[in-house]
Amino acid sequence: MTPGAGELRHRLVLEVATEVSDGAGGATRSWTPVASLFARVEPRGRRERIEDGRNVGLVTHRVTVRRHGNVARGTRFVEGARRLRVLAVEDLDPQRRFLACLCEEEQE
Repeated sequence: MTPGAGELRHRLVLEVATEVSDGAGGATRSWTPVASLFARVEPRGRRERIEDGRNVGLVTHRVTVRRHGNVARGTRFVEGARRLRVLAVEDLDPQRRFLACLCEEEQE
């Protein structure tokens, strides 16, 4: 279902990852902002897992945005301290005006 007027209330920054060689066989990942988009953010589910001896909460969201060429799996949306990693992207309507993104937010 496409969003109605006024439903895209969250201003998110879309970031893409870039990896730079560290010269020792590894790489350093950094994030580069590429666009500022208005979005609808809907929580979908929550689960917990143990990671390095601590509980980590994972929250999934459905993020709806107007079509942008850089939105893809592996990018992320940022809103303040929130980081929403894009896991999957699909067209929301036949006219390809909106994208629905399944995202995961890591919380401690």
